[in-house]
Amino acid sequence: MRFWRITCLLASFGVLFLWTGYGVVQAAGPVSITVDGVTVQTDVPPYIDDNARTMVPARLVSEALGCYVEWHAGEQRVRIARPGIIVELDIGQQAARVNGTEQGMDTTAVIREGRTMVPLRFLAETFGLKVNWEQEQQTVAIQSPPPPPPPEPAANPRAGTVTVTGDLVNIRSGPGVDYSRLTQVAAGTRLSVLAEDGDWLQVEIPQGGKGWIAGWLVEFQGGIPSGETVLRDFAVPSGVTRSALIMKESVNVRSGPGVDYGIVARLTLGQQLVVLGERDNWFEVRLPDGGSGWLAGWLVAVRYDAQRQETAADKSRLAALISRWGPEGEQHMAGDLPAITGVEVERSGSGVLLKVNGSSALKLPASFRLENPSRLVFDFPACLVEEDPAPALQVNHGPVARFRLSRFDAGTVRIVADLQGSASYALTQDPDGRVITIQIRPIDPGGRVIVIDPGHGAFHEWGGSDPGAIGPTGLKERDVVRSISLELGNILLNEGYSVIYTRQGDTALTLEDRAATASISGAELLISVHANASTNRAAAGTMTFYHLASGRAPAGYIQVELLNRLQREDKGVRQANFLVLRSCPIPAVLVEVAYISNPAEEKLLADPAFQRRAAEAMALGIKRYLASRQ
Repeated sequence: MRFWRITCLLASFGVLFLWTGYGVVQAAGPVSITVDGVTVQTDVPPYIDDNARTMVPARLVSEALGCYVEWHAGEQRVRIARPGIIVELDIGQQAARVNGTEQGMDTTAVIREGRTMVPLRFLAETFGLKVNWEQEQQTVAIQSPPPPPPPEPAANPRAGTVTVTGDLVNIRSGPGVDYSRLTQVAAGTRLSVLAEDGDWLQVEIPQGGKGWIAGWLVEFQGGIPSGETVLRDFAVPSGVTRSALIMKESVNVRSGPGVDYGIVARLTLGQQLVVLGERDNWFEVRLPDGGSGWLAGWLVAVRYDAQRQETAADKSRLAALISRWGPEGEQHMAGDLPAITGVEVERSGSGVLLKVNGSSALKLPASFRLENPSRLVFDFPACLVEEDPAPALQVNHGPVARFRLSRFDAGTVRIVADLQGSASYALTQDPDGRVITIQIRPIDPGGRVIVIDPGHGAFHEWGGSDPGAIGPTGLKERDVVRSISLELGNILLNEGYSVIYTRQGDTALTLEDRAATASISGAELLISVHANASTNRAAAGTMTFYHLASGRAPAGYIQVELLNRLQREDKGVRQANFLVLRSCPIPAVLVEVAYISNPAEEKLLADPAFQRRAAEAMALGIKRYLASRQ
């Protein structure tokens, strides 16, 4: 992730008038931009607005100030974020929100020639940069703040966790009995070791924070010396099933891997289908009726399940009829609504198929879950026979006990699946729209699911995809974090976890979509993988972020393992308001593995061995966190 990186900003731009904060001065010729004394250029010119403010495209802010930029068309709002700071600008509004607090401006963001233009000085100073006009050199000089002093070197702790052996043990503010008591922990409590000083250990306090505990009152559990690997192979284990998790409201299934192929079915948000093959970022998937089709890979998250293999029954296209309903008598139409003309229930491996037939093309139903008791609800814009309600269809197969049909209101037919176990479902529609098939399959309740979000890689509205930060030799953050994420996923798969990637190539999923993957899939943790950047090329180290309190513990475990495996400078565990974190309803962390802007760390990030160590560290941190919850 970009932190402070400033790249191409402005170019020669005729005669400009620039506001320095002390008055209006005239630029009599070409204007230069320097960042920390280095001249930068771009082919996209800024302009000076009526308030004498330099306006630049929002796209350049993402490239220049090292921020993540989002455009919300419905609200006419641009959101610009970097670690710890989020700025929201509304088009035409002379006020901004910085971390939710309104601040006045002396100009406004505007749309000009189809581009969102934002005030350079306001953003640069909000993000801690100094902007000066050097009249003699005709230069806008941007200066980043000096780097913070290096932290005191931390003691090199033995890795792993400790278990408290004393009945009730003090945790103190320093390494000795003369320091004040912070809290007490009972026998059997597990603590993460951060540092050592003699016979004392610095540990993470369960309620948050750090403290010191006497080493003779604990036992080390499963200590792992730096660099030693105790995890399994990095290859994808055999027998893994792969599924596509639909992350948009309506997704077309096509007859081939491309938009030029015909539509054979349509899917809705949250549905999951087994992947049969892949070509050019398109996935071939098995449809509920046993057929197949192709999905655009940029509209889905991809799930890998290591504990389940497809059975012959799962793969078979043969289905045994369980029950059938067909109305008797005249069909009463509600305006232009189609009528439900028949419903069939069939076995499909360990799940069931519900085929709903219409007198004309049916629209996909609205679908949702209800609990106590557990059931799935499908509301069809259609009508039933006006007289007696349809009978319940007894199933008692897989996760479904029965289906119930009724007229919910004048324009809605509701079909309810009463469940007798955990279930996932998928909806598809035949080409003429008259048959909608609902596939309901069981979910392994013991599955442990981790969502891995390789940072950046989202399509730009102007073309291409977000590369993230770019290192001195051209290494792209988007690419290196993808490699680390795939390594991490392979480790977790070999450890028996299920893994969901929010992207494997470029993606159309927003940050909200990526966060929603966690709630849709029933995952236990989301980890977003990034690389840091700064205009100060000496900046180096590793840091981990969280937003909700529930993310503090996994962030701590992961940071400790990263420091142990990578031996980089400790930049700490920090709370941040990143969109992917604050939108996620489950524990979520964001890891900045190292600084891609630092030449030495860029070289490390490009090294497959370093990538493997980073992936291993994150996997161990995840395992330790989940073990602490048991």
